[in-house]
Amino acid sequence: MRTLLPIAPLVLMAGSLACGPSPAPVAPTAGQGEVKAGPAQVATSPAFDLSPVAEPADIVGVLRWSNPAATLSSIATCAGLPPALAETGAQAFSSGVLSELVSPSIDTDQLATVLALDAPVHLIVALDDSSKRGKPVAAVSFGLTSLERARGALEAGAALTEVKPGMWKIGGKEPSSSSCFLAASAGSAPARLLCGDRDRDVTTLGPYLARTLPTLAPEARDLHGEVRFVPLSTKFGGMAKQQLGGLPILAQSQLSIGQPQFDRALTDAATSVQQELEALINDASKAVVDLQVDNQSCVNFTAALELRGQSSWVAKTMADRAKRAGAAPALYWRAPKDSAGAFFDHGYDPAHYGGILKTLREMLEGWLEKEKIGKPADRKALADLLALPINQGPSVSAHGYPDAPPAAAQAGKPTPNEALDKMMGGFVGWNLLGFEEAPDALIKYVKNAVTAYNTPGLRKRLPEIDIDPKDLPTVKAVQAPKELGKTSLAVEIQIVRDLPRLDDDAGSTPAAKGKQRPKLTMTLHLLVMGEEKTTWVAFGHDKGDLLRRLATVKAGAPAAATLASRPGLEKLKTGKFAWGGFSTLAPITRTFQNVLSTLDQPGAAPVALPQEARIFGEALAKLPHKGEGLMFVTTQQQGGAAPRAEISINVSKPVLEDIGALVAAGLRMAGITKP
Repeated sequence: MRTLLPIAPLVLMAGSLACGPSPAPVAPTAGQGEVKAGPAQVATSPAFDLSPVAEPADIVGVLRWSNPAATLSSIATCAGLPPALAETGAQAFSSGVLSELVSPSIDTDQLATVLALDAPVHLIVALDDSSKRGKPVAAVSFGLTSLERARGALEAGAALTEVKPGMWKIGGKEPSSSSCFLAASAGSAPARLLCGDRDRDVTTLGPYLARTLPTLAPEARDLHGEVRFVPLSTKFGGMAKQQLGGLPILAQSQLSIGQPQFDRALTDAATSVQQELEALINDASKAVVDLQVDNQSCVNFTAALELRGQSSWVAKTMADRAKRAGAAPALYWRAPKDSAGAFFDHGYDPAHYGGILKTLREMLEGWLEKEKIGKPADRKALADLLALPINQGPSVSAHGYPDAPPAAAQAGKPTPNEALDKMMGGFVGWNLLGFEEAPDALIKYVKNAVTAYNTPGLRKRLPEIDIDPKDLPTVKAVQAPKELGKTSLAVEIQIVRDLPRLDDDAGSTPAAKGKQRPKLTMTLHLLVMGEEKTTWVAFGHDKGDLLRRLATVKAGAPAAATLASRPGLEKLKTGKFAWGGFSTLAPITRTFQNVLSTLDQPGAAPVALPQEARIFGEALAKLPHKGEGLMFVTTQQQGGAAPRAEISINVSKPVLEDIGALVAAGLRMAGITKP
């Protein structure tokens, strides 16, 4: 499948067979090996046998893109881009894909004009019983608007060799890395371009790709794809389990360090991985991807893993998550209204992770003992940090940015620390985590982490691995602000660095080189606010803004400043999700805006900001929706005899319109379109 890798973007956006019964599998017929060259003989009669053929045996991958033209048109409409731009882009993309498949002597721009972009594109991968190395057969199929026009486009740079009525091998004045054929086709396209790694791939799968798939009922989705694990398990499962049996021995021979505690834990970990992979071989059914595009909800992407058993840890975890699924919890609606992204989770069963964390603790403690790092109590304290306080109940995370300071406060040349502070606002912003759990356990965990970080015995060996403890950030617990209440904690993280000197290597006087460099200081804050049955954690660079956010999420605070009053989130109130929420483009757009505006101030950058960067910054400032359009991400779980896990992503029209505005600005900057 090596020559199909260059068209990975197409494969990822492709779809599979239409639903419905398939003919009984048949084995490839004899004589479908490599095609021998012969004189070019292209039939002119359209009377080819286009009757359906049976589905090849042991298909493990099927993908289908139902109507590329309609998909691209809908995306362009959602993004507010001209239809002509989408058509031009499709032609350029098609030409690029073809150049990876056919001989360089063929004019792919001309061939791209013959592609039927409204006809389905198919890709099939199947096991090949005749291959001694177990190499699969794989082929991709593109619709063509005319057999005669395609032949004309190809013959200018290639020889066409008829291998059977209605199918011609495409040669070339220069060799290509793939094997391609021109074939008469059933369905909406009168001809198809079929390509694979070898002649055998195409001659085995070509009849099905050209005569059966194009006639099946159209997909309800734009794109559909499947990876089917059952044929793989049937053919290779026993061999794979046999190989996995040696994993613990391999781990011991390659990774053991001669420390009993570490080596025992290593064997336990390798054995658990071996058992889990064997169970997954038995459980796995298929992986599915779907993409639906329309002019209203715009882009909806779904990926799912389907199992056929419950013996694996993955299957049991999926079943547990399915029991916890529901709408967004009440805690979620207390997050700040101006969040750039906010997600919720319905919690986990700690028992599912206890064994994993115990093994990791033992490996870490054993390695520290082997390296003679710290005292036994120090090593245990550090390893105990892997006893993570897993949230059993619902939790919430939210992210956003502090309000921009007034224009008057930004006047004048910023100091290096002021410029750094502004950039950190764009990178870090504010971050909130909320847990429906009492605060005591989490506060104790954070205190232990600070203590372990500052333990001298654990730092003593750092210089031996080229880490100077003086270069590490300082982390210390400080007095918690009174606004947080009695059950609270505050941690200050400070990073100090020398201000870079641009003249280190050229023209510096000895006196200048001997001067102590100015320091850049960056301070981050972690605040923990505990309520009776709820804990909130805030992290960011602006302490005052963090306190304002925590005041917003307190129980009993006005709902006007929370997600409860934000429109457009109705689906999160009614759906049944294991995890979900929304994001926006703001983390990307705000970061770029902060960096560009900081560097564009006089004296803030060693060189002038390029004009293109300023234009891009202006385009960001003029986005029609300011990067605040919603992208929903949700997961759904299903337990029972056939567990299923699914993640769905919806990219709304406002998001695509902002992206379209940036694309249009980029094209104008490149001179491709007029202002």
